[in-house]
Amino acid sequence: MKEKILIRSVLEGYHFMDKIIKRLDANVLSKGVNSFCTQGAYETLHLANNILDLAERKHRLLVIKSLVEECIKSMNEQSAKLVMLKFVDGFTNTKLSQMFGFGLKKIARLLDKAVGDVALYFYAKGFNYLNLLDYLKEEDWLIGIYHNHLKYANKFPCKHTVAYI
Repeated sequence: MKEKILIRSVLEGYHFMDKIIKRLDANVLSKGVNSFCTQGAYETLHLANNILDLAERKHRLLVIKSLVEECIKSMNEQSAKLVMLKFVDGFTNTKLSQMFGFGLKKIARLLDKAVGDVALYFYAKGFNYLNLLDYLKEEDWLIGIYHNHLKYANKFPCKHTVAYI
């Protein structure tokens, strides 16, 4: 269950990744410009380390973003549309039910299967639950989404994650 909740969190965070990457680029540029004004080697080293940290963070986000995109491209059309509409565009299950002409339970099952497919895709690319959690540990905003979902899932335990989605 935790695997699907983490993947669900990654999918929900996907649409924020471009904005964060652009801000990281702006921050790197700003630090690069400020490096001309440094007074000594220590300040220059500190700025260089900050720039490297930001570049590593950007790389991490780009890897996750590209994995999500590759996975969605590999899905069947219906699953890809459901994932994009639910997690990127933020449509509710009720709205998806109306759009696709399915009942709420079927939409929940299809979403659960799609999230499971994304989890399997990540696993095949070397990101099992623990690896992915470790890889994203510096992304507090994304880990926050995960912990909020985890609290909700623990508050209302069920045999299947279908009810959660």
